[in-house]
Amino acid sequence: MIIYSCIDPIEPIFDFQSDLLIINGLASTAPGSTSVKVEKTKIEFGDYVSEFVSGCRIRLINSLTKEEITFVEEDQLYRVSDVFKIKPGSKWELEVTLPNGNLYKSTSEVTPFEVPILSIKENFNLEMTYDEGIGGYLPGNEISIDFQDPPDDENFFLYQYKAYENEIYCKVCEYGVLRNGECLSQFDNPRLTKDYYTYTCNSRCWKVTYNDEIIVYSDKFTNGKKISNLIVGKLPYTSKQNVLVEIQKLNISEDSYKYYKTIKDLVDNNGSLNSPLPTALIGNFTSISNPDETVLGRFIAASAVTKSIFIKRDNRTERVYGNFLELQPEVLGDPIPSPLTYEYSCDESLFRTKNLDSKFLEYFEISSLVNDDIDGDGIENNSDNCISTSNSDQRDLDFDGIGDECDNDADGDGYILYYENFCGSSDFDFQITPDDNDIDLIPDCIDEDDDNDGYIDEHEIFSDSDPLDQNSLPLDSDNDYLPDIVERQITRTNPNNPDTDGDGYIDGRECCPRNPNRN
Repeated sequence: MIIYSCIDPIEPIFDFQSDLLIINGLASTAPGSTSVKVEKTKIEFGDYVSEFVSGCRIRLINSLTKEEITFVEEDQLYRVSDVFKIKPGSKWELEVTLPNGNLYKSTSEVTPFEVPILSIKENFNLEMTYDEGIGGYLPGNEISIDFQDPPDDENFFLYQYKAYENEIYCKVCEYGVLRNGECLSQFDNPRLTKDYYTYTCNSRCWKVTYNDEIIVYSDKFTNGKKISNLIVGKLPYTSKQNVLVEIQKLNISEDSYKYYKTIKDLVDNNGSLNSPLPTALIGNFTSISNPDETVLGRFIAASAVTKSIFIKRDNRTERVYGNFLELQPEVLGDPIPSPLTYEYSCDESLFRTKNLDSKFLEYFEISSLVNDDIDGDGIENNSDNCISTSNSDQRDLDFDGIGDECDNDADGDGYILYYENFCGSSDFDFQITPDDNDIDLIPDCIDEDDDNDGYIDEHEIFSDSDPLDQNSLPLDSDNDYLPDIVERQITRTNPNNPDTDGDGYIDGRECCPRNPNRN
């Protein structure tokens, strides 16, 4: 039977605890899928979360031949080689040694035999999943398979999937721009009008998503029969991107089936797979160093078969759900620091890859992964000084390697195009610059503090000090960069207390100095 229905929740056996060890390991017959994750629980800001444990030594041991396979740490996961796989009928166990020397061993698991998938198909369902957050149903693609169940043995299956779609953005900076690989905050930029900037990938890149629910199946009542239209995956309709879904069917032991079935029952009664479970789920690991220690998680040995399906969603008319960010790149003339940046690298991770298997590329009708002239100006990308902006003349006034058509400071005088346009100077003549009293590269026509003494010009004028003289300072008894007269007559704050609302921010450096909930 397939497990979907809810049951009465299992009673908790103890409260949430910190520093509980969780070990989840999989060894399978699919090359490259053998991996282990080691985590510890903790309570962070009131939430029950888990944290990856780095520096472990992990061995996969054949219980009969004593063959040992070692793991390497990679992207918060322990892996073996991409070609390693186990054989059906083989028996394995896992050993994990923490950095502090504590040793943990699993029970032995016999690898079941593979059960092929005969066919795969999908169906778009407008009411695929009920979401309590919105109080309604969400659409998505339900993926189903057919297979012939072997008549001799009782079998137990766990279904997982990987979904691949084109990655639209490799980086998004909220209230900031991308510089030197990091988002540079622009919270203090009064001229900024965009809430975020998007950065496309500098190479073909694929977003990888995984199933967010557990689907298990037992053939207790269907042993030896052909199983048709068994739903093994639910893909949320979060974008109109075409998507390739690779279903993995794991034949697992009965004990492993009971373990995952219990997780599913708990999740069904507790909201989602990402919610903390109301009870600790003890698996098949034992602490050799401390036999009384509770160890969560499980090691399983499984046979694996896969089958893929390509789902076209670009022609669907239904509204997608979720937060989709519109393309919003940096634009020449934005009030942002140089140099303009448009792309970010496709960094390999569990959730992103640029190395999609070549057998999958034909699904996306991709004949070449290289576009040698993105902007179509006749200049190849590796020679183009404005890759995303057409400029066949390649003009570069300040010889900085950035073409004038995409250079935010074409004349190289330190003042960005926005400032020069706003203040009436020229971005194509380094000798014509805007007035800048404190030489901070923010022109006086925009700068709120022309002498850079920490007091804004408006407050200095109100306090009868000189906004163009760094040595002319207003009376400020508590040194909070709000003059006393401004505190008494305008902001209504305490001129003898630098932090009137007690929120940890001095009055002159926050928007609402009398409201501790806003700073």
